[in-house]
Amino acid sequence: MERSEDPRLLRGLISHRVLVLSNTLALAASRHYLERFGVHLAEWRVIDALHAGRGITANRISQWLTTDKAWVGRSVERLISAGYVRRRADPAHGRRQLLTLTPKGEKTYAAVAAASRRRNRNLLEALSPSQRRALERALTALQARAAAMLAQPDGGFGKKRGQDPFSAKPGSQKGS
Repeated sequence: MERSEDPRLLRGLISHRVLVLSNTLALAASRHYLERFGVHLAEWRVIDALHAGRGITANRISQWLTTDKAWVGRSVERLISAGYVRRRADPAHGRRQLLTLTPKGEKTYAAVAAASRRRNRNLLEALSPSQRRALERALTALQARAAAMLAQPDGGFGKKRGQDPFSAKPGSQKGS
């Protein structure tokens, strides 16, 4: 990685760099989607999930987006109030609510999806075709590794007992 005048540790971490890229893209998308289509970025993410999984639950959406159920729930409520989403009881499960897009939601999906694809193409023009393929492979590998690390008891940090100075008991370090 290229050295920078910025000495922060975070600047060199892939998780931080991906977050900054994501935040940069999300800021512009959030503004555009609200102005042009009348939906917030969070709502667009829910609309996209509902288009892909017609008749699914808010819980399933939060699993797909790897995000908080409450955040999804608030987005769903706004989308229902605005007429983008319909909720109905699941006939196979008395307490479960299934969500689907209304015709207004489907129309919005089509418009935002087209804009999102254009923007994605514009961003990827910074890379050659071989770099795009390499990026796709790298992202797939990193996501798989991150998911595997998340499933580990230590979250992938690899701490070994006794080697973390912040977890040591007072007076238990050598030379104390």
